[in-house]
Amino acid sequence: MKALLTTVLLLAATGVSAAQAQAAPGTAQRNAAPHKSTSVAGRMECALAVGLCVTVPANWQRLGDVFENLGFVAAEPHPGTDSTTWPQLTVAAIDVPPAKDSNGAAPSLDTLVDLVLTPGDSFTSSETLERSRVVLNGHAAEIVRVKLHDKTNQSEAVEEIALIEGEEALVYSIALRCNPDDFARLEPVFQKAAHSWQLKQAAPKPAPQVTPQPIPQHVPQAAPQTAPQTAPQTTPNQDPEKK
Repeated sequence: MKALLTTVLLLAATGVSAAQAQAAPGTAQRNAAPHKSTSVAGRMECALAVGLCVTVPANWQRLGDVFENLGFVAAEPHPGTDSTTWPQLTVAAIDVPPAKDSNGAAPSLDTLVDLVLTPGDSFTSSETLERSRVVLNGHAAEIVRVKLHDKTNQSEAVEEIALIEGEEALVYSIALRCNPDDFARLEPVFQKAAHSWQLKQAAPKPAPQVTPQPIPQHVPQAAPQTAPQTAPQTTPNQDPEKK
């Protein structure tokens, strides 16, 4: 349950902490249309702790890492305005709770999506615009688009979230937050990020280089020269009768 709350708080930071999302009557779930690439130049940005990488527009600014380096925020710069109001992409990894439901099954992506669309401080109500199941880079995913309203119903924002089923009890989240007037222009940015996600392993650290030591060469030494041995000289015996 703690991990479930982490999931809610995680996406709440992207602005999806909004009110309980009730699907409008007649809203149907459907498969998303095939992704169409855009001509916008992009670059790869990664959450280094988990190796989660997506493509973001080249002119977007990385605002920093979040969730203890499990995610990052990139935003479209608008000079002269507060960076918190810039259109933002939040990319992060979520630890899925090990708890199971009454049928013994782990929480589904549908359940996680419902949990992240809970009441928050910034917004009090929301309207589900679209919800679909797709496959992103070979993994099952849920994409939800909602419009958020505050108490006065004057401040609005559009959120589009992709929850991607990962390995080892992880779910990867890619969320776009922007003003409704900017959504049509920025929706391809979200699609490109969602379809480009990948995991990269950190490059192994190079082994420390050891300077090879010269191998001592054995130089054979000449054996010490010794004088040749001569046979001992004997004195001939004299005949005692010859004197």
